Amino acid sequence: MPHVTLGRVNTNDLGENHGTAVQAGYVRHLSVGAAATDPTPVPRQLPFASPGFTGRTEHLATLDRLLTDDGSTALAAVVGTAGVGKTSLVIRWARQAQRHFPDGTLYVNLHGYGPGAPATPGEVLADLLTALGVQPERVPPRQDARAALYRSVLADRRVLIVLDNANGAEQLRPLLPSGPGCVVVTSRSDLKGLEIAEGARRVPLPLLTAEEAVELVHAVLGPRLVEPGAVTALVDACARLPLALRIAAGRIAANPHLTVAELVGELRSERLEALSVPDDDHNAVRTVFDWSYRRLPPEQARLFRRIGLIPALTIGVHMAAVLCEVEPHVARRLLAALAAQHLLEPVGKDRYTCHDLLRAYAADLAEQDDDREQTLHRLLEWVAHHARKAFVTLFPDRADMHAGARVATSTALEVDFGTPEEVWAWVEAEFANAVAFVRTAARHDLPGITMLLADIASSQLGLMGRFDEALEVCRLGVLAARDLGDRRGEGLVGQTLGQLYCGANEWQRAIEVFQANLEVAHELDDPWLAAEALSHLGWVHVELGQYAAARPYLERAVALSPDGTRVRSFAEFCLSGAHAGLGDHEQALRHAQRSLELLGDDPFQRYALHAMARAKQVAGEHADAVELCERAMENEDGHDNPRNHALLLDTLGESLRHTGDRPRALACWREALAIFEERGDHRAPDLRERLAAEVSGSAG
Repeated sequence: MPHVTLGRVNTNDLGENHGTAVQAGYVRHLSVGAAATDPTPVPRQLPFASPGFTGRTEHLATLDRLLTDDGSTALAAVVGTAGVGKTSLVIRWARQAQRHFPDGTLYVNLHGYGPGAPATPGEVLADLLTALGVQPERVPPRQDARAALYRSVLADRRVLIVLDNANGAEQLRPLLPSGPGCVVVTSRSDLKGLEIAEGARRVPLPLLTAEEAVELVHAVLGPRLVEPGAVTALVDACARLPLALRIAAGRIAANPHLTVAELVGELRSERLEALSVPDDDHNAVRTVFDWSYRRLPPEQARLFRRIGLIPALTIGVHMAAVLCEVEPHVARRLLAALAAQHLLEPVGKDRYTCHDLLRAYAADLAEQDDDREQTLHRLLEWVAHHARKAFVTLFPDRADMHAGARVATSTALEVDFGTPEEVWAWVEAEFANAVAFVRTAARHDLPGITMLLADIASSQLGLMGRFDEALEVCRLGVLAARDLGDRRGEGLVGQTLGQLYCGANEWQRAIEVFQANLEVAHELDDPWLAAEALSHLGWVHVELGQYAAARPYLERAVALSPDGTRVRSFAEFCLSGAHAGLGDHEQALRHAQRSLELLGDDPFQRYALHAMARAKQVAGEHADAVELCERAMENEDGHDNPRNHALLLDTLGESLRHTGDRPRALACWREALAIFEERGDHRAPDLRERLAAEVSGSAG
């Protein structure tokens, strides 16, 4: 039954039709058997509020806006995932706000989620009516009659009603009065129907902020001293979920021998089991999640479990369709339904996520499925297939790069890429999960998928400056190629690995990788792979200012490169840089022009334009260099390595300084320096000195 505090009043002269005929204010608020001058105490039914409430200032302010005197019934719905603190927030607010409601405060736990069956509106109405002074024998038998009497009793009363833990709008609607009071409900359901039809003010409750979570931990721990770093780790392990934080901090507070660091270690190995209180299932994170999961229809439950198969940060419609082998429109409906129950949260159009504890819970559930390995392989095959398809669409001249790692997928779930913009949109959406995909493929001994995904994903991660992750997955790709016995694949992924070492300023390691790749190319008698390795060896020496040492590598690369290919254009580009460094502007310009000719309309012509600008700069033709830099910038598409943009800005700033446009030159250098410093680039110290000298000279 619902949890209410019952009151008893005398309801004389209600008559047989009291369910529909009671006039507003007619029921007297009197105790049973007492004189008319002995009023029943005003009900104040709010339950115990846990101490240490922190944060939620904005949400409390939103609820404060319900306190109006316009005579209408104010209605708010606080919604959010299990354990996020909906009840704590509402009880905290209601204790402060109930002074505005002279006729009482009612509280009901509707048991929408929890052990046992949810409370029916008829049951709740009977208890609310008796709490409001209606004698039990006068409560009508039918639900609609009870609702009518309930509205009549509250017609002139200013009462605050808290309806906690609702399972949906249909459970709530019969419990909404029409008087001048206020109703606040909580639910894991999104209650959008209540917002649309009844005008409820929805108050979505997110996870705590990092600062609020730390405050909560300290509030529970009291005066106990802990290291700030340990508290931060605890907050992360608990995913900023208030219930989890209270349980974890409570365990530490109750056990003087348990340190925060020890509990964090326990959470990493047994996350959900560690977040429980002995002999108290209501205070166990797994139990609270179970109450939500067990209410799901079979299709929704299956999708939720399967989301736990891979630790993806986000999931989209097509991925969900692959997981459950359904059409995309069905997957879209299932995802929306899980979001409506706050088991997922939307993070963009048709994309969803969930916090780490829910993901761990889903992963535990997935372990019970017999077809989990088959489902996981199907998903990884689909991702790898589309990753290669995206790569080939963007770089058609390199279509044979991953021939040894082709994978099949169901054509029924094929994603069509119409334009490069659509490809990049897919890559940016799905490759948020790139590291998880590669790690999972490697862990499940899928070397073909691992090699393909690692090569493509690491390149994308490198563009984003995430070199630690990029290097990790790229190394996994090299190992996968070796497991396959695919020497050419090993060389191709090795090229990416060498470039990543360059991006991470690990130049000697890059040289070692490119030298090893050159040996593989000679072993396979593969001139294309040899030209790739030689071009990048030359590029490393150009980057390090070793221009004379770069030339032999680059001249051999040009000789081996098939004419009209991008690798030949890259070799010419690098050779232009070597000659520019040596002060030979004529040769630098000739190789840069050749690089541009080979590229044609390819967007990568911006690199050749930049090389031509450097050659003009060496020749002292700074106005031409500025024009070429500006043309190169017009060809930037937003998907290039930010470092290349910084290099272009550096060149542009140097020529602008020579043309007398110092303000713009300084702006270019400052922007370039910010990029170099953010990425820890080896060019940052030199540019910083040049910028400081120029600023000092300008001031003088």
